[in-house]
Amino acid sequence: MVLNYLPSHYLHCTYIYSMREQEKRFPGPVLVFFGLLLSGLLLFGCRNDKVPMMVTAYSLPSMDSCLFEPDHHYFITQPDHTLPEQKFPLVIAIDPHGDGLLALQEFRDALKDLPVAIVGSSKLRNNCKGFELSLENLHNDLLAKYPVDPDRVIIAGFSGGARMAFYYGSRNPVYGIVMFGAGPGQIRDGFQEKQIYAVSGTRDFNFSEQYRPLFNHMDGSPAYVNDYFRGTHEWPPGRNIREAVVYCLRNTRGPVRSLSNSLSEDFAKEADSLEIEGDFLFAGKALEKAYFFAEGKKRQDFIKVRINDFQKDPDWIASQQKIQNSLQSETRKKRLYADNLQDPDLTWWTGELDNLFTQITSADDPLDRDYYARLKGFLGIYLYSRINTLLQQGNTSDLMDKLITIYERVEPGSEDLEFFKVSLSQLRA
Repeated sequence: MVLNYLPSHYLHCTYIYSMREQEKRFPGPVLVFFGLLLSGLLLFGCRNDKVPMMVTAYSLPSMDSCLFEPDHHYFITQPDHTLPEQKFPLVIAIDPHGDGLLALQEFRDALKDLPVAIVGSSKLRNNCKGFELSLENLHNDLLAKYPVDPDRVIIAGFSGGARMAFYYGSRNPVYGIVMFGAGPGQIRDGFQEKQIYAVSGTRDFNFSEQYRPLFNHMDGSPAYVNDYFRGTHEWPPGRNIREAVVYCLRNTRGPVRSLSNSLSEDFAKEADSLEIEGDFLFAGKALEKAYFFAEGKKRQDFIKVRINDFQKDPDWIASQQKIQNSLQSETRKKRLYADNLQDPDLTWWTGELDNLFTQITSADDPLDRDYYARLKGFLGIYLYSRINTLLQQGNTSDLMDKLITIYERVEPGSEDLEFFKVSLSQLRA
């Protein structure tokens, strides 16, 4: 079942360069010379893996609108210091509720060492009619007005915004597509030239559509790379946003290549720590990212050896099997919930929800807690969609009371709850 409605709830690389050792070996003018040389290497994006990245100073977000669609407002920020004729990669970000400033800020906070232009649309949102044409107008407007590189455009979004980004990006000349809180599903042939990166929380009700068994796409160019974080249906942490943009731009000119290789090394170290902690899902994911972010066959072959050893670990095998089993169980459970919401038995639902909430907080295995949390998230979005549809149809039957009662238990803090109650009262008046 495809769910197109969303509740209206809210959804560094800092490098310190020490001169002390340099002062010991290169005093006076020689030190100045090497300092200038280092600055030059940074400016021209040297590909040495050990070159530190400069922190990017961004301008304050400003509002603009599309020339051929005046009601399409957007926020934009750019690196403060630019050279004549310099063109930056462009990230167009879509929030499902049309909060363009929020979408911009999510990326701006994450990309402190990547000089890119970032745009957040204030018109594009869930159920936006004609969104593809509006995205095309925005895309063209930005290319015409701002110093952005038409060959390095990334279209990104969260939830419904991610689905719009994928739909538009798959049919138009963009270089990268970034999806948060949603997955691309089955990738058709011909997508290999686009860089696609998807991220979701392990408690996100869309996790199952984005999950793929690890290490199944090690040969050749993957259709897309995915990643996870421990969270629900929400914008991911800044590190995941940054990694997504680095992955999309890793094969382009500039300093991102060296940053991608540096991240690969970090992922490999992180995998070791996570494996020691017994966190095999994220240890495996870190190893997979170490492979995909690495530049050069020699580096990738080295990581492959590490991956082959990891895959022989009985604990990893058991963890992988548990995830597969929980996803199959989740599919069955969702069908059961959908069936039992056609004519709800409130006594049955009271017992079911009591058990669900208990498992979310007390299950011993984090994988189990994630599983139960995803079921709760599914219930919230399913009930919201069902109640909203029935209200639009003018349904005032007892079914509405039952559905709202269950929704109140699943999403007690939802701002939509009071709206549903008031709307039903008005229909009955």
